[in-house]
Amino acid sequence: MKELGTCAPYSLPTILENGVLKLLSLLQSPKKGISSVLDAALVQPDISGVYLFSGKGRTINSSALSHNSKLAHEPWTTSYNLFMQS
Repeated sequence: MKELGTCAPYSLPTILENGVLKLLSLLQSPKKGISSVLDAALVQPDISGVYLFSGKGRTINSSALSHNSKLAHEPWTTSYNLFMQS
């Protein structure tokens, strides 16, 4: 995304970078982006089943469906079977 800033001031990439993407918080500075990575790397071992976000130790619980082991197993089985057929 770094190349976006080198475009003409009224080009679509520049408008997206300076407007829409910043408004939606889809672009972050490297410093802000790395904080989320560090959160995930340094999380306590007993923290499980949550999503980490914002790089400030904030979490959101995962949905009940994400804890359904049968539902989680199905894609793995399907992938394995497809792989074995090829």
